[in-house]
Amino acid sequence: MESEIREISPVLVEVTVEVPWDRIQKDLNDTYKELGRTARVRGFRPGKVPRDVMRQMYGKQIAAQVTGTLVEQGLMEAVQKHELNIVAQPEMEEAPELESGKPLTFKAKVEVRPKVESVELDALEAWQKPVDIPNEDVDAEVERLRQQHAEIQQPDPMRPAAEGDLLTIDYTVSVDGEAKEELGAEDRQVEINDEHLLPALKEGLLGMQPGEEKTVEVPFEDDHPNEELKGKTATFSITAKDLHEKLLPEVDDEFAKDCGDYETLLELRLKIREGLEASAKQRAEAELKDQLIDSLIEHNDIPVPPSMVQQQQQMMMYEMAQFMQMAGQQGAPGPDFFGGMEDRAKRRVQAGILLGSLARQEGIEVGDEDLDAKFQEIAEATGKHVAKVRAEYQEAQRDQLQSQLLEEKVMALLTERAKIHEGERPEPEPAPEPAESEPAADDEGEAP
Repeated sequence: MESEIREISPVLVEVTVEVPWDRIQKDLNDTYKELGRTARVRGFRPGKVPRDVMRQMYGKQIAAQVTGTLVEQGLMEAVQKHELNIVAQPEMEEAPELESGKPLTFKAKVEVRPKVESVELDALEAWQKPVDIPNEDVDAEVERLRQQHAEIQQPDPMRPAAEGDLLTIDYTVSVDGEAKEELGAEDRQVEINDEHLLPALKEGLLGMQPGEEKTVEVPFEDDHPNEELKGKTATFSITAKDLHEKLLPEVDDEFAKDCGDYETLLELRLKIREGLEASAKQRAEAELKDQLIDSLIEHNDIPVPPSMVQQQQQMMMYEMAQFMQMAGQQGAPGPDFFGGMEDRAKRRVQAGILLGSLARQEGIEVGDEDLDAKFQEIAEATGKHVAKVRAEYQEAQRDQLQSQLLEEKVMALLTERAKIHEGERPEPEPAPEPAESEPAADDEGEAP
């Protein structure tokens, strides 16, 4: 088979294949011989059916079968011959047909991975903020623990609901005089200082006592996700059923002991600070990684095959579905997820291609010693024997771990080569306003 390629773009090539008639004839003869061994035709013994009879009965079917096989083989040979790194199934412009005595010629368009001759690293830069945990953050975490360890009891004597109380209510909702049964609830416990509570509803609940009924008008924003409530004012008919208050513990050494293996409040606060610093460092490293990848893409702008972007979008949808399932959420992701998803998918594809090319360019590899070191690290973190950890990472899991380690090595190289500034990343400067064009001259050489 003869083949040639024509580059339409860096990610799309046209492959032309020509199959000579003698190759076609050989495949046709082989196919008829194979069919002749099994074909059952009335009036003929098995294996004795004449070729003309088989051609009359099965000719179109055999021609289509041979054509399909030759197209598949021809494209495969062309891909290997021209060393095409294809990323999607070839697309035929039109299905070829066999003509007796003539070669079979067909064309197909194939998406390919772009060739990256070299990855430039000289101009990479990023910004990294120093990790600084203010005392207010530690105080907030202490208060969160304090809320967790609060005692819940009914006020004695009973009193009106106040900030921080837990009020159990039944309520119905109507919009424009129409009852919305699906929005109502029974025995719903509401924390009156809950930040997710609508301000108008919170204001209405304050001061209620068990047995009291109240009607509260609650306005909703024009961009509310529920179409029935968007820009509307809903009427909540509320019945207060039960009231509990929180008795918060004193923040002292005894409180620290109740929170875990701590002897003093100072020890608890130090442990909280340590955890907040670790989380802040993880976020800072993730932000730095994102900036480095953005800078890498900015200085190595490469085209990406549309099919790879589509596959990445499908992967992102799958990941989101898995996350929502684990979080117990139902329904479809919100509009924020879909907005700009194609751009995010394109960025992921560009990053993957560039990081892989950079690894090959710099000779970065993950060897058995790297995997063994990671297995030992996992064993120490989980308390398992290293042999058990190694046995748990087989095939797909091992490949995934190897890819993770390779990415870590490449990112370490980027961090080493890039110029890292301390402090906040500056906002990009706004693009200059386009200059107003001069009015065009008319035929007489004067402006209109």
